[in-house]
Amino acid sequence: MERRTRALIVLYCVASSVMLVTNKRAVMLIPAPNLLLALQIFSTCLLAVGMHFAGAATLNFRPRKEVALAYSSVALVFFSTLYGNIKILEHAGVNAFIIVRSCTPFAVCVLDYCFLGRTLPNKRSLLSIVVTAVCCIIYITMKGGSTTEWGADSLFWCVVWYSLFVFDQVFIKAIVDKYPASGWERTLYQNFFAGVVSCMGLIYSPPTTIIAANGNLMGWLVVLASCVVGGTLSFGGMSLRGDVTATMFTVLGVGCKMFSILLNEVFVEATNNPSRLMVLGLAVLSSAMYQQAPKRIATKLANPQATV
Repeated sequence: MERRTRALIVLYCVASSVMLVTNKRAVMLIPAPNLLLALQIFSTCLLAVGMHFAGAATLNFRPRKEVALAYSSVALVFFSTLYGNIKILEHAGVNAFIIVRSCTPFAVCVLDYCFLGRTLPNKRSLLSIVVTAVCCIIYITMKGGSTTEWGADSLFWCVVWYSLFVFDQVFIKAIVDKYPASGWERTLYQNFFAGVVSCMGLIYSPPTTIIAANGNLMGWLVVLASCVVGGTLSFGGMSLRGDVTATMFTVLGVGCKMFSILLNEVFVEATNNPSRLMVLGLAVLSSAMYQQAPKRIATKLANPQATV
């Protein structure tokens, strides 16, 4: 793995973990999630443009028509997955979401094989995703608390979100591979088209969105921090998608989620439950053991006798 890829992985993991905390705090201080999302999207666009004019990045502000259409579809897929995320949390709860999220690499690795030309995971990687998923389930069982009622609505939205998320991981990877661009260009294109959709969300937001945003200096400072972290996360994610497989990106997401929960357990809730911390640590370590699958063509060239 190249040094640049390692650096992007660290950047993405740190930003992902911090984003969870800042978003939670921002929504508590300013309960206007649609407004927060729109500000994060547009600030990310401004960050990309700022990097261009600072000479730190080179952006093509007039991409080809097919590129523009491709990244507009990426924005639609992103918002569809986000909507499914909201619905699964509403109908099934956080515990169910964590369990379903931890199982996504199983489907993504199959689609990686079928559509993106990758081999299936080797024994080490398969063990990695199995152990990670099992640790997530054990953690939820040990945590207890709010239980999930597996009714028709919760099962329906679990299936819908799972399908949307898996499609999101594979589709965006396919777009990134088909239309080469720099990390900042991908970040700009995705967030520009996503910004158009987010404006529609603001139009249909209740008046309380505007009222909640007034007169809260601390809230706005946290929102500003979330915008900076969000831009960093978007750049790290869109850059990393070009360097790693869809499955590895998915596994990294699961590992980041569990690491965020681990930080929350240690520094925020301070539950002092060694067993839970051990399970969370094992989940993070097992996800880090994943090795991305090579392309099938490269594998055949490296072992020509396998094709005889």
